[in-house]
Amino acid sequence: NLGPAAASASPGENWQEFLARAKVITAKVGNAAADHFELFRTSEDLGQIFASFVRLLELAGQESAGAFSPWELAGDAYPYDRFRVLLGGLWKAKKLWEKLDKRCGKAEFQESPCSQGRVGGRRVVVVGAGPCGLYTAIELRLLGCAVTVVERRTEFSRINQLHIWPWCGEEIKDLGARCLEPPPPDFGANPDLLSIGISDLQTMLLKTALLVGVEVFLGTDYKQVAFEQELGWHVQLSPAVSSGPSPPRPSPLAPSVLPDVAAVVTADGGCGVPQSVGVQTMELGSLRGEDAIGLVCNFAVFNTPSSRRLRSFALASQFYGPLFKRVAAATGAELENIVFTKSKGSYYFVMTPTKKCLAATGVLRDVAHRPLLAKENVNKAALEAFCRKVVSFQFKEGEPTLQQVGREAVAGGAPGAEVDGLVWADRGPQLFDFSKLRRASDGVVFLKPPAGSGAEALPFLLAGDTLLEPFWPEGLGIVRGFLSSLDACSALSLWSSGAEEAEVREHHALAFAQLKTLGARTRGSVMKTDESKYALDPSTRYRTLGNTGGSPTHSP
Repeated sequence: NLGPAAASASPGENWQEFLARAKVITAKVGNAAADHFELFRTSEDLGQIFASFVRLLELAGQESAGAFSPWELAGDAYPYDRFRVLLGGLWKAKKLWEKLDKRCGKAEFQESPCSQGRVGGRRVVVVGAGPCGLYTAIELRLLGCAVTVVERRTEFSRINQLHIWPWCGEEIKDLGARCLEPPPPDFGANPDLLSIGISDLQTMLLKTALLVGVEVFLGTDYKQVAFEQELGWHVQLSPAVSSGPSPPRPSPLAPSVLPDVAAVVTADGGCGVPQSVGVQTMELGSLRGEDAIGLVCNFAVFNTPSSRRLRSFALASQFYGPLFKRVAAATGAELENIVFTKSKGSYYFVMTPTKKCLAATGVLRDVAHRPLLAKENVNKAALEAFCRKVVSFQFKEGEPTLQQVGREAVAGGAPGAEVDGLVWADRGPQLFDFSKLRRASDGVVFLKPPAGSGAEALPFLLAGDTLLEPFWPEGLGIVRGFLSSLDACSALSLWSSGAEEAEVREHHALAFAQLKTLGARTRGSVMKTDESKYALDPSTRYRTLGNTGGSPTHSP
């Protein structure tokens, strides 16, 4: 009398099957552990990352356990503990182990609180392998959870740059940056602007997640969470369907069912998953209509003498009014702010032009059209010309413009557009509407099991953009995302320790009330000053919570 999910469950790819694939991918590497570690440490290819990781596990003796999931092997041990023995005194490895030891040694992780209580011995599923999903998975794993991440994409391809706040930069360094690549070894050294590429951050956090024993399935769709007596709370999965040719799956093929689930955290950036369990999404008027449009463009990188003089910058009209008036007079672009990031992958610009100037320059065909930024209402050629005019303006005295860099490159024989030497690094500029931003009604809900099952409710938590869509020109995406991840982990730790549902909801709601008000201008009034003391407990981070924000450890 099996339920439908239990009766139709498929096991996915076992250890030996995936190891055979990994050996094909790493055939040229040989059997030297140091070579596999260097491939894992530096590769940007997800297939190579997974393959070199499982080859290291094989060389460390994992295959004798007969299971794929590293956390099933030895209680609280992490895979990197086995690699430490395998690699001995390898200097680059030792520097990475020092970082991870420091992180794992934080007071809140010492007792592995989620290895006991309601969550102990069961699985937590994280939906989404974006930066916030992977950051959440790492924190949960260090709390003692068995964690599985599911992500429908099979590659990390977003080249946009994230403008990050100093605390986030320190978190990224603590989790492996400057040892793991990408990002490049000089991450955080730019005195002008602290930034990181989205795909670079995902790739680094994926490596750290694997090293601490997080199970990750790419190319996998989350279908639903449900309850059956034989499986308990379980998550149903299916292979992701691509509209085009499907690239090889970097990770193991996931099973169709993940049984005995203790909690689900969704951080996939959308609202479909939380709405499926009853979480409502509301639209909020975020900005004045004139300030509500974001424009992103990425230009290809050139290696010329003048390109080496380019410096990243972030400028706002409220502080540089005369400069922005000159920009408008010279280019027709009325901007609230502009950020330029020089990275190895692209010259990245994000700016907030007014609706008025986009209409005046012919970018918008009809200002009354709804939605305003619909494809048919945007003149692509005019938009590209608008971007080229903006980047031709000299924002920093004594430095070249991007147009000058492009022309120098073409003069030296580099291929480029005839007009100014600049070529797009992606599909071209994109406009975004921030006039209404999405926010979830709740950050924690509890799903009820069938009557008479004897099971407890399942906590379903939200993090990242799924919880609160940010105004990312201010660099709010990652700081709010990381903070929301800690808030979700804190709430789950509280639940695991025995707290009642109402106490967990209130604990998270107090933190969420503060997070909703965080912005560039409110930072000092919302966040505590000493970022070195930020921890899982929301009261260590949010100013007005003081010591009343609740503790992640429940006292019965």
